[in-house]
Amino acid sequence: MLKIAIIGSGFGQYGLLPAFRSIKNCDVVAICGRKRKQLVTYCKKVGLKNIYHDWQSLLKNEKLDAVALAVTPRAQYTIAKYAIKKGLHVFAEKPLAVNVSQAQELLSLAQKKRIVHGIDFIFPEIAAWKKVKELIDRRAFGELNHISVNWDFLSYNVKNKISSWKTSTEEGGGALSFYFSHGLYYLEYFTGKILNVKSVFTRSKEGIGNAEIGIDMVLEFENNVTGHAHINCNSHGLIRHQIILQCENGVVVLENKNSFVDNFTIKTYSEDGVKHLKVLKDRGRRNEDARVKIVRKLAARFVSACVRNKPMFPSFKEGLEVQKLIERIRAAAVKHKNE
Repeated sequence: MLKIAIIGSGFGQYGLLPAFRSIKNCDVVAICGRKRKQLVTYCKKVGLKNIYHDWQSLLKNEKLDAVALAVTPRAQYTIAKYAIKKGLHVFAEKPLAVNVSQAQELLSLAQKKRIVHGIDFIFPEIAAWKKVKELIDRRAFGELNHISVNWDFLSYNVKNKISSWKTSTEEGGGALSFYFSHGLYYLEYFTGKILNVKSVFTRSKEGIGNAEIGIDMVLEFENNVTGHAHINCNSHGLIRHQIILQCENGVVVLENKNSFVDNFTIKTYSEDGVKHLKVLKDRGRRNEDARVKIVRKLAARFVSACVRNKPMFPSFKEGLEVQKLIERIRAAAVKHKNE
């Protein structure tokens, strides 16, 4: 039985806790976070008695095999480093750290201590995404030539004019690091390595932190695939997450207009006309956050890897690669601005 603790009382409480509690061979023995009434009430309901305010006290007092983190990138670096040195397996949030140096240090330490490490890049776990990946991999419409991403929504921080780590570049926030770390991972998931990128940032005119609220990128991938990616977390009224994959003999469109992980549709366009592909939906449980059913897949993989002492995917290695891309894209934006 894998004994694990959750550190983080936001997504840690409503995302990681229910996900890991539902996994066979996994026992969530403690959680650390601000002891808000909501956290205490929920933990009492599910029978979790060990609630900590200080993560160091948790790691010193509890007999653990692993930790799952849902904290800021800067805090994650500190906590993960401490946990790895104790020989604990670590399931991390994205982005992995504040910068490449920190991410590289975590990966190197994890490899040295031979612990299992995972990270929650959730989108490729969604059933509709898996179907599209299968279409591309078997070349259902020929070779992939171009990929486009259009991701527009209104973030909570921007909507409510809240400055926090999520709106601070130095703390690992911003549309690129906080949100599109997902996008960088899934772009390479569909197409292969990103070779070159040009980028332009859009910033808030209302002074909500110093981080960008939008990005537009032109991309070159291996295998001669080109791409364009757009994200805007200051979109009033328009909500969409759209991936267009243009192939030799057709186009595949993966799209969602009203949710984060739910309700993705697949349309294909070819000489045979337009087709709507049906995929069995991922099923969640009553009264749980929509993301839990997707995180549960990663949680189950992490627990299995820990129990069998096998590598997990995605891991800190993929987290580091995304961190490197983030820094390259920021550098490209500065270069474009100075030209």
